[in-house]
Amino acid sequence: MPADSVAPTTNSAAITAYWDAAADVFDEERDHGLRHETTRTAWAQRLTSWMPDAAADVLDVGCGTGSLSRLLAERGHRVTGVDCAPKMADQARDKFTAAGLPGRFMAGDAADPPTEADRLDVVLSRHLLWTPPDPESALRAWIARLRPGGRLILVEGRWREAGQTGKPYVAGAETLP
Repeated sequence: MPADSVAPTTNSAAITAYWDAAADVFDEERDHGLRHETTRTAWAQRLTSWMPDAAADVLDVGCGTGSLSRLLAERGHRVTGVDCAPKMADQARDKFTAAGLPGRFMAGDAADPPTEADRLDVVLSRHLLWTPPDPESALRAWIARLRPGGRLILVEGRWREAGQTGKPYVAGAETLP
């Protein structure tokens, strides 16, 4: 971010509350829960094409309920997931337990994950980069967690155009990149 600009401020508590409230129904959306076989297969194929051939240590930032994390773990990757919403991280943990998969999930700031000195082969971010007040700082934090030769996988989109009507999920969200 240029030195003369100011990062937009966000209300972290409001964002956490929003996603906590959404946790129980989050997987009902086709692209979140990946319950529809066609969607699940498409995601599995796409993720496989991006991942290293060997089992990798993966950090899924903004992991939500762990649907992408689960696809990776089913293919032998070792997954750590971080989400700002404790209920999302709990759902992910429960999903892994029910499937008999190993994985580590925690609540924390996905823009600066609480993974201490862990270095990983892959950092995965899906539909998250638009939310941090300082996306460039988040990218630096994610890259810093990669081992030499590691991969940063960003899955992003554009769902709402500037000027489109509709209430953002938190005040100030419309000013985020």
